[in-house]
Amino acid sequence: MADGPTDQLRSPVLIELCLLLRDFLDDLDLTDLNDDDLYRHIAFAVSLQHSGRDFTARPAPELDHVAAAVLRRLATGPLGDPSLRSPQARYATDATPHEVQVADEPTGTDKPVGALWTSSLLPGGTSTWQWGEWAEFGRTRPLSTVTFDPAGVRLFTIGSPSDYGRLVTRYPHSSAGRARVCWSRAAEDLDAVHLTVTGLLTAHHVPVRTPHGTAVLTGWDAESTAWLHLPPGFQQH
Repeated sequence: MADGPTDQLRSPVLIELCLLLRDFLDDLDLTDLNDDDLYRHIAFAVSLQHSGRDFTARPAPELDHVAAAVLRRLATGPLGDPSLRSPQARYATDATPHEVQVADEPTGTDKPVGALWTSSLLPGGTSTWQWGEWAEFGRTRPLSTVTFDPAGVRLFTIGSPSDYGRLVTRYPHSSAGRARVCWSRAAEDLDAVHLTVTGLLTAHHVPVRTPHGTAVLTGWDAESTAWLHLPPGFQQH
């Protein structure tokens, strides 16, 4: 599905990251940043949605050269790998796994209610969810490691705004004036939905036109995977 005029919009996450890199890396040599440090900057850019700044998708031609450098880095490095890898990290108050029961909430959330959430591990061993976890919950929830059989996962990957548009088009649900995902229907076909680092940078807060109305992915504040069923071969340590 084409995004139409929204092709020219930059995600506010990417805009904030580009502003940060432009100010602190004048030569934009991203090779000076390892993957852990670059993702930490991405996590900070995501957190600015709570700062009162203008966090809307918009054209930003003055930052196109920075955005191109970032996307080139992701296209050639492990941080941009879209595959869902085992093991994954999981934060939870109750680390005991339960059967997943996904429901659709009438309040209009863009996240599946009742899903089991995991995030990938960066090369240094840090979870991509760590900074958001500490900001929201402090350091009270234990970190567990989840292993599973990736080959057996019925997976949908969000790596762009149009990917999210396809997911909404396939499993449409209308709420609060927006087109959203009907997660209970998605769970009939899928085990998991994975938002990649590239998807977080390019799709978060970007409006996408679908046959069912405009969809906007919000609330997924880190590279993460929403499990609509327990992963095949699931083990937690």
